[in-house]
Amino acid sequence: MSAGALHLFPGQGSQARGMGRRALEHSPQARRFVEEASRAVDLDLEELCLHASLEELTPTQVQQPALTAAGLADWIAFGPPTAGPGDRFAGHSIGALAAAAASGYLDLVEAVRLARLRGRLMSQAPGRGSMLAVISSRSESQEAQLAWARTLSEQQGLDVAAVNGPTQIVLSGDLDRVEEAARALPHATVLRVSHGFHSRLMEPAQPEWTAALDRTGFAHGSGYVGCTTGVTAGSPQDVRRDLREGLRHTIRWAFVLAATADCTPITVYGPGRTIARLQRPYLRGRTIRLAGGGGR
Repeated sequence: MSAGALHLFPGQGSQARGMGRRALEHSPQARRFVEEASRAVDLDLEELCLHASLEELTPTQVQQPALTAAGLADWIAFGPPTAGPGDRFAGHSIGALAAAAASGYLDLVEAVRLARLRGRLMSQAPGRGSMLAVISSRSESQEAQLAWARTLSEQQGLDVAAVNGPTQIVLSGDLDRVEEAARALPHATVLRVSHGFHSRLMEPAQPEWTAALDRTGFAHGSGYVGCTTGVTAGSPQDVRRDLREGLRHTIRWAFVLAATADCTPITVYGPGRTIARLQRPYLRGRTIRLAGGGGR
């Protein structure tokens, strides 16, 4: 199958004031979707996507459904009428729910409902956790970068939350260990997050999240690239598995970008400047379109 377009959806930390404005002003269909999703999750997503401050958007239990709604509103307003046979869809962490919906595996409102639950479960996880972004020298491959990240995480008593590219990883876990690692490692920055996401600290949230996914009906879509594998799903079960693993395990974003390196054009839906920056080492002359104007 020839490569088609690449459709990307950002993850937590990408929130931006007014991140759904262009879609909601441009598309009555997008506005109706946000209104329906708001009723489904008992949250004023229109207000969050249009007017909320960064402080209001930052809490995990609010940010995850708001990002999902904003990304899908952009998809409705600015996405293609029909996806091409070689199109690929990928989302970073929480963005995977929007990617699953846009690729046809998941109902759009159901994606927001699951994002609301995911955000609540992750925000309620016990323990004092945090995350640490670490910049490295350029790795020769995504496999080498993952191996280095695993070695480093074991040395620091942390988990690998994400491999974002050839020079960036994110570690996650206990707050004291994160702060100790930040002092010990050069080019390391403690992230402003409330928990140690994608680490063993998320394990208490896993059973309810797994049960919710098992209850959810998935359709037969196409082109979904797993954020924990970098592999294109072949069935609804593959998508469900990736969404399940994405709560606790490593986001292999470098693998996603390497696997979609021949796709063009590239479009980001939702506040996309952060995810667009991660794309740069893999562009090779391709350009990125920010469907909703970008935000962060």
